[in-house]
Amino acid sequence: MEKFTDEKVSDPRIISLMERVDATLVRELKFGAKVLVRMKDGKAYRGELKNPKGSPLNPLNFDEISAKFKSTAKLGIGEENLDLIIEKVKNLERVTNIEELMELTRRSC
Repeated sequence: MEKFTDEKVSDPRIISLMERVDATLVRELKFGAKVLVRMKDGKAYRGELKNPKGSPLNPLNFDEISAKFKSTAKLGIGEENLDLIIEKVKNLERVTNIEELMELTRRSC
């Protein structure tokens, strides 16, 4: 999430690049993607990814999910409780009172 700052999104170089991108949804690809990049000299580069990381056929493992959670949740929860929340979720079957988990999400808000 730290990559999507106002400063970076307002960067004239990024805006120029965004103006040259044409994206089209192809429902048949489901989670996949195809890309075609045309260079100024006319050369074209193509690529395809049928099952990107995080899709149902290429799921994230627990550590990857934890890292993704930490990078987004720290904005609203605060970093001090993130490891405790991850540990509770990892051992959710041992949590006898879900309020323990909910309290960790409220402490830093």
